[in-house]
Amino acid sequence: MQKWERIVDRLIADSIGDGDVSHLPGAGKRLPLNDDPNTPNDLRAAFKIMDDHNVAPEWIEASRRLAEKEAALRSQLATRAQKHKRDLRRARQEASATRAQAVDSKWRRYQRQFLERVERYNREALVYNLNLPKGIPHRQTLRGELLIEQALQRKSPN
Repeated sequence: MQKWERIVDRLIADSIGDGDVSHLPGAGKRLPLNDDPNTPNDLRAAFKIMDDHNVAPEWIEASRRLAEKEAALRSQLATRAQKHKRDLRRARQEASATRAQAVDSKWRRYQRQFLERVERYNREALVYNLNLPKGIPHRQTLRGELLIEQALQRKSPN
């Protein structure tokens, strides 16, 4: 190993010479630091080639799709929760019990649909987690009831 280190040191010293390295390709530019320390060594070359050609492993594409679905679920829930609170407040201001019941009924129906969508998402996340290469962190499943509770507790943006 020391023999190789000496050879490498000598080659570097020869390349640098008098210290002027401005003629080298990439001189003055930042070093590309896109090596992922979580990527296993035996896969780095393959991932580099794929990255250079804008191709990603299926598990990365699946992760992106899951992230988009999670963001959509959270965003839609936040919007619907704010609308529910606004509609319920108006019904109470109007002292309309029938309107308040209709608003609550509509909200309960939305909650059931939302929980079904969360369950589908969680099944997808489970399949994703089972197909991941070793060493890649798993995606967390969503807790629908908790998300609903948190969305209802958030203050309305004014």
